Amino acid sequence: MRRRNTGFARRALSMTPLIDIIFLLLLFFMLTSTFTKFAEVPLITAGKTRTEPATPKNPVFLRVAADGLSVNGDPTDFADITQAIRNAKTDLPETLVLLSIEETVPAQLFVDALTRSRAVPDVSVVVLR
Repeated sequence: MRRRNTGFARRALSMTPLIDIIFLLLLFFMLTSTFTKFAEVPLITAGKTRTEPATPKNPVFLRVAADGLSVNGDPTDFADITQAIRNAKTDLPETLVLLSIEETVPAQLFVDALTRSRAVPDVSVVVLR
């Protein structure tokens, strides 16, 4: 007995399920993503910078760590950063805040500490590595 070779007839591939899946994925990603505006935070890091004329500056050391925050070694609440920097200012014309961040500190806490430090007038902030 011989078998007949009928051949395999391929059906045309339907694109409808593929388009449905693409629209569902598009809808999913549109609904789950957040559309927030990212702000730029200008940084001045310690290290080699351009040379400027030396003006006397009052240094204030701000340390942000996982266990808390300190200004010139004194533990401080996060809400009191600006007041602690104002209290540490002297009669010198400008105050230089040296901001030290531990690696385990979240980025949002770093940005908040930076913006609160810059809120004090006549203060320049330098981020230490």
